[in-house]
Amino acid sequence: MEAILNWMNSVNERHDLLPLWKERPIVIFIHENDEVIPLTVNSNEIKIDHDYEFHRQVYIKGTSETIKEVLDGDQKITSLDSGRVDVKGKLRDLLYVESLFLLAR
Repeated sequence: MEAILNWMNSVNERHDLLPLWKERPIVIFIHENDEVIPLTVNSNEIKIDHDYEFHRQVYIKGTSETIKEVLDGDQKITSLDSGRVDVKGKLRDLLYVESLFLLAR
């Protein structure tokens, strides 16, 4: 959870990334161990938000270590072994989220 909050805060502090996120809000459900954190990403901010009914959804499930590697941009979610992480969502949304992880490094 700490890695998720640190990543969310660092991205929110940057003024160059989120304005590029004009297309549509996406919810990233991060399943870390037994906890699920819904992060809503839009052009203004990233926040933990449980009101995600109409947003596109991406699911990332893995260990704390794997989630941290993904958030840090050290691992691409589209190329991780399915034994390390379980990722679900439309390919376009997965690539969009993956680009945010990489650009936020």
